[in-house]
Amino acid sequence: MRPARLPAAALLLATCLAPLPALTVKIATLAPEGSPWVDGLRRVAGEWERVSGGRVELKIYAGGVAGEEPDMIRKLRIGQLQGAALTQLGLGLLEPDILAVSVPFLVRDERELDHLLAATRPHYAELFARRGFRLAALAKGGWVHFFAREAVVRPADLRRLKLAVPGGEPEFVETWRRMGFNAFSLSINDLLTGLEAGLADACYAPLLAAASFQWFGSARYMPSLAVAPVLGGILLSERTLQQVPAELHAPLLAAFAGLEADLNQRMESLEAEALSAMKRHGLVVVPVPPEAEVQWREVGASGASLVVGRSFSLESFQRVEGLLEEYRR
Repeated sequence: MRPARLPAAALLLATCLAPLPALTVKIATLAPEGSPWVDGLRRVAGEWERVSGGRVELKIYAGGVAGEEPDMIRKLRIGQLQGAALTQLGLGLLEPDILAVSVPFLVRDERELDHLLAATRPHYAELFARRGFRLAALAKGGWVHFFAREAVVRPADLRRLKLAVPGGEPEFVETWRRMGFNAFSLSINDLLTGLEAGLADACYAPLLAAASFQWFGSARYMPSLAVAPVLGGILLSERTLQQVPAELHAPLLAAFAGLEADLNQRMESLEAEALSAMKRHGLVVVPVPPEAEVQWREVGASGASLVVGRSFSLESFQRVEGLLEEYRR
């Protein structure tokens, strides 16, 4: 009888010795291929492959192929995605208080932003943890600027134009309209076509995104005054992290910490390179004189009065204001 059992025993032994299937962690982002964010994520994926010996695979869906950021959030919640690299608008769909950092014309320069990030990152990490997500990275994404088909110096110049704002954010569209701008929603994938066809006269975007997606080709006038800093955050599902062998947690998360540090260190030079390249290809930087800057900051203050306590808490705004006042003193 023993010989008859050998095939079954051999099959059982082979099954026990077979390598376990790799855990696939799918991360989506709006950032296009070739951008610093996607290049960094590719490096992290390679590091995960090396550190885990192939047991954990990081799969990147770049350029919005997984949808707009609200789509990514929905897929995160139902488990179709295990992570996402999001702008602060996307992060704000899960934890609105992070939006206080990006109130237009509130943060004025890189050093103020450095101070804010250092002071607020632990707080934001705790908020996301309560919602079941690990804040694997929180890094600079440059600065948002207006881009228009004609020169824009003062708020009145922009109010005459059709302003495209990110798709899927009706609250932000309404806020811009209440501030007197002719704003409407347009998805990131439709923005270039909209600008080329004249459906939109202007948009606002980070420098690196405007360069990567070539939006500046149709909207080649950029006011010199930055609107707000861009933050990029990478969230990972805590439920997924529980499936990762415990001994791999620290080295895998360290790869994202390295990406965060690298982006924060390089972002100023990356923006300078992108701006230089766009200027060589026709971008016109329009100087904003001091009196016009005052008008823009008044617009920012009026916008804040519309969203504080509505889009995010008064407490979060006061925390950011207090940190900025502390730094400026």
